[in-house]
Amino acid sequence: MWGGRSGTGECAKRCRLAPCGDSNRTRNSRCFKILAIIGSGPTATYALKHLTAEPGSLDILVLEAGAKAGPGMPYARAHNGPQMLANIASIEIPPLTRTLVEWLESQSDAQLARLEVERDAISERAFYPRIVLGAYFAAEFKALCAQARTLGHRVSVETGQRVLDIVPRIGGFELKLEDAQGVRWCHADGVIVATGHRHKASKGNQGPVYRSPYPTRALRLGRQHSAGIIGSSLSAIDAVIALAQRHGSFETEGRRLVYRPKGEPIALTMLSRKGLLPEADFYYPIPEAPLEIFSDDAVLELVQHGKTGLLARAVALFKRQLMADDPGFLATLGLKRLTPEGFCRAYFEMRGQQEALVHAKANLAEAKRNHRKRHTVKWRYTLMRAHEVFSTLVPYLNTPDLQRFHKTLKPVFADAYGCVPHASIARLLALADAGCLGVVALSNRKVVRKGSGFGLKRTELAFETLIDARGQQAMTVSELGFKRLAEAMLDADPYRKNRHSRAHNDYRLPLKPRLSRNIFCLALPAMLKRYPFAQGLVSSDHFGHAVAQSLLAAHAETARPLVVAG
Repeated sequence: MWGGRSGTGECAKRCRLAPCGDSNRTRNSRCFKILAIIGSGPTATYALKHLTAEPGSLDILVLEAGAKAGPGMPYARAHNGPQMLANIASIEIPPLTRTLVEWLESQSDAQLARLEVERDAISERAFYPRIVLGAYFAAEFKALCAQARTLGHRVSVETGQRVLDIVPRIGGFELKLEDAQGVRWCHADGVIVATGHRHKASKGNQGPVYRSPYPTRALRLGRQHSAGIIGSSLSAIDAVIALAQRHGSFETEGRRLVYRPKGEPIALTMLSRKGLLPEADFYYPIPEAPLEIFSDDAVLELVQHGKTGLLARAVALFKRQLMADDPGFLATLGLKRLTPEGFCRAYFEMRGQQEALVHAKANLAEAKRNHRKRHTVKWRYTLMRAHEVFSTLVPYLNTPDLQRFHKTLKPVFADAYGCVPHASIARLLALADAGCLGVVALSNRKVVRKGSGFGLKRTELAFETLIDARGQQAMTVSELGFKRLAEAMLDADPYRKNRHSRAHNDYRLPLKPRLSRNIFCLALPAMLKRYPFAQGLVSSDHFGHAVAQSLLAAHAETARPLVVAG
């Protein structure tokens, strides 16, 4: 462990407290001057950047459950291989002490070779393996810690520290930690929970049912070399490519990518709810131009008229933006009246006109042409920017409209902005051409079975191995493992807002009276209900900045150190 206090060193001596029942703990713990960041993934790293940007005297303790600080689960080498590509271009990643391109250009040839990056291929528009982003975040996290120390802050890092629970008190919070030495308690005057992705662990390495595709190195095929992969987004592509690499190789023949099995061919089937694959990354100008009609300010103005009918009013405004940008698109969909249900139905009917792999081949060719010509498809660009405006709206929706949004508009926007690197689509097409990959739509009349047991309701499809790769699912604070924190909350829907809410959202959790207010939750699974598009590094930067501003303001107001759980 670098640059920090060990679990049995200074911090452990300072943080070890009496059991929770000790009534003197709250008074005595006020002497602890620690701003703790629990976790060290991208959101925590961006929070650290914004917390320490100016000279100061914060005492910051970073508690990371894993063995290495910085990359987080999505980009850690333990969960990813070099074949797994991130779906964000270099230019879109918010810089830390430097941009990703600047960091890559500073690396030695030997380090670039270990990352499987060619120096001549480094560019702002390039997509890189996720382990490259993991190495970047690890290096930048370390650089931020060093930079913070030069500005007068004290920063310590402890790895192998898992937070088991958070207990709110009148004067702060008690964190229940577990490490190799056992369980201990640590006091914090304020907390940010930003624990990132959380997937259910796989049942060992044998299968035959994997509840998550991660870590992909644990995935194994049986004697028949066949598997059903539930899902078709980037997580499902990760599972497919990892298995393909283990049982063969991708090779370039002229301008064509082909797949060569090592022995007996594999038989992989992607089980998509609508029988679709993600589309290839399309060209658009960066930075993005703001929408002129369907804007954040316009949506917040709609909020002032109350929650009843809010979604319908927003969709009407969204239609005006689409009509201004690309009226031919709405004509193609055949919609005279735009409703969430009608738009969802027409959009996916358009997407499903061709078989998934046939459409993927044509779409990839179109995307490559548009990149060469720097041509932007207007309706795609509008939908991509509009999903960010809907992110502003969703916290204000009443329960019926929220459920309606998740059922109709969320799938449309997730499909529209969830494009993947061209190389990912090319690999899927190569597997299909080799007879090793198929895509099946899970209609309402079907059930997926593993033998005579495991099933998603209603199809007759049997698989030797079944992998659930549907990506991150929404979870409650209690399901994240913070039972005592959940019991202290006033609202099970903590991100819900009303028209009287402050325009600036600092993601503070509402707790019962008299308990400390300085707790902020940026845990991705907990946010997905009200922030359904929260995944991504741009969001991590936004969330980290918002919480840092609130914490710094509170710190200045009370002149007392705070603790961040990230």
